[in-house]
Amino acid sequence: MSIPWIKIEQNQDSLADTGISEYAWQAIFACQVGVRPHQEWAKLKWGFNALALFDEALERQRLFLESQYALKNDFRLENTDQRTLAYRFIARPGDGLLIAILGKIQAQSREDVYQSSLSYYRELKSIFPYDYFLVPATTEKEFLSITGGDILEDTNTLHLAQIKRIELPIHPRVDSPVLQGLWQSGPRSHEQIWRFLATSQQPIFINLSIRSSILYERERKLILDNADRIANFTDDDISQISLSAQKKWNEKYIERRFAPWKKFFYLQVHMASTGEIDKNIFRIAGTSLSLNPEGQSVPGFQESVPRGHEVGTWLRKLMNLDFVHSGSRLSAPRLAEIADMEEVCAVMRLPYSPPENGFPEMKFASTREESNEI
Repeated sequence: MSIPWIKIEQNQDSLADTGISEYAWQAIFACQVGVRPHQEWAKLKWGFNALALFDEALERQRLFLESQYALKNDFRLENTDQRTLAYRFIARPGDGLLIAILGKIQAQSREDVYQSSLSYYRELKSIFPYDYFLVPATTEKEFLSITGGDILEDTNTLHLAQIKRIELPIHPRVDSPVLQGLWQSGPRSHEQIWRFLATSQQPIFINLSIRSSILYERERKLILDNADRIANFTDDDISQISLSAQKKWNEKYIERRFAPWKKFFYLQVHMASTGEIDKNIFRIAGTSLSLNPEGQSVPGFQESVPRGHEVGTWLRKLMNLDFVHSGSRLSAPRLAEIADMEEVCAVMRLPYSPPENGFPEMKFASTREESNEI
């Protein structure tokens, strides 16, 4: 098993966010994800047809993601090591779509964080869905390429954006309760994201990040308070049909948030490009990640971009796999970034290779060939 090149440094932003001053050191490693050709992938199925292959692959992806959930359960606290996982889909014209997985962990010393990151890498390597293979970045140059660091370093032309679940006031008035959307998608809805990225005329990537979290008691109370306000809301200016639909949606939302033994993560979706981001990608990605597979109407998504003075902060946090706080209408703004396990599985989806000629006008970036990686 190859040893990855590991970026080790002290992260002041993370310290400010968490308040855990003794966990000053962070380590980040990266691997390119190799997508097996369909003919090779098809041999992995346990069932008897292509549908079984696809269902098994999605199940392996879910198991991998759920295994990333880790808390100090005895105390209901987030882990101090800030263990973070990211998928990154990178498109450079002519190179094909590069898929990367990044891992970050924090510790109290440089030596501790190095050993912890190696342990984390070995864990991911051993349990990553075998529909794919991982090729670690073993040099700083490979790390820069696999993570899209060259895109983030081009600060003169850099553009950043975030896709979020919509936060929708029931009424335009200032004190109106707010409805929040959910991340959800269909089995194949991500295909249009990958295909659109692959046709980009400028370097661009989408970053999907998760880190274990919980709902704190104060936040649970605020959710319930908002739910009561929505349930009891009346206004003659709003269609009763529309108001009824919004109340039913919020009932579903509350049921999801308060189900016993629910697992929660921070979950964020960001984009970075060396030029102005094609606004069509907001609609394409937002639709794919807020889709109701049953065909019913859902609240949807919204996009956010940093104001001028915020660009530097967003950039540092993306480079460090920290979470960006971009504002929220919610009474507890942190809830804008908290998602349940079903939402994580809806967003964190790895590409696959379709039969015959693959996706139209799209190819995957080649990997460094290593016999012990396949």
